[in-house]
Order: sequence, then C-alpha cells, then structure tokens
Amino acid sequence: MIFLVLINTVIFIMLSFVHIYWTMIGRQDLNAVLPTNAEGEQPKPTVVGNFVIAAILGIFAFVTIGNLNIYDAFVNHNIIKYATIAIGVLFLLRAIGNFSTVGFFKKQNGTVFAVKDTRYYSPLCIFLGTSSIAIALLG
Repeated sequence: MIFLVLINTVIFIMLSFVHIYWTMIGRQDLNAVLPTNAEGEQPKPTVVGNFVIAAILGIFAFVTIGNLNIYDAFVNHNIIKYATIAIGVLFLLRAIGNFSTVGFFKKQNGTVFAVKDTRYYSPLCIFLGTSSIAIALLG
C-alpha cells in the first residue's frame, strides 16, 4: 500500500506542476490537452482556473499521503479515508467521461485531444481512481 500511496502522491504533484506550467509558460501546448467541441472550438482556460486545478491536485496529493497515518494527530483517519475514496470516484467518473468530448465513451474521436485522451489521460484516470480506492480500502 505504501508504494501505491507514494506513486499516486507523486503523480498528483506532477500534474499540479504541469497545470502551473500551462498557466505560466505552456500556452502553445494547450491544443493537445483541451477538448474540441463539435464546431472545432476549444475552451479558453483562465489563469485563475488553472491555478485552482493545480491547487486541487496538490490537495489530492496531501490527502493521499495522509493515508500513511502522518496526519492522525490532527485529522481523524476516517476523513482521509473517505476523501481518498471520493478522489478515486472522481477520477473514475473522469475516465468514463461526459459522452461527448472526454473519457472512454466520447463521441468525438478525430481530434488531437481525443487521441491523447484515449491513449494517456483516461487510462491515467482509471489508474488513479482504482488505486485511490484500493489505498482507502486497504489502509
């Protein structure tokens, strides 16, 4: 279980830093990481929005590492456990998708994002979801 906790924590921290990179420098890389709607338009992420997502991913890292009982003096372990299950469910729902532009059951498949979503993003969400639930149930 310690291995899964550490792997998930590192992934959440890396994803947090990637969102900060996209906010600060990597604006040209957004074509492959944002879904395209039926009209070929992509959403325009805001700086605040990207920082909020980065902060949420950082919080996910802190919650995940809390499964090693390092916060037990401050927080009831059941809160950490249920928060980890919620994180797992959230990522499994992301992997399923919105049935339009993201997830395994999306309708749009020809865009750069759709290809990367099928190959990388959705499988990563499946891994994070199942491993988070496993961490909570085994811990």
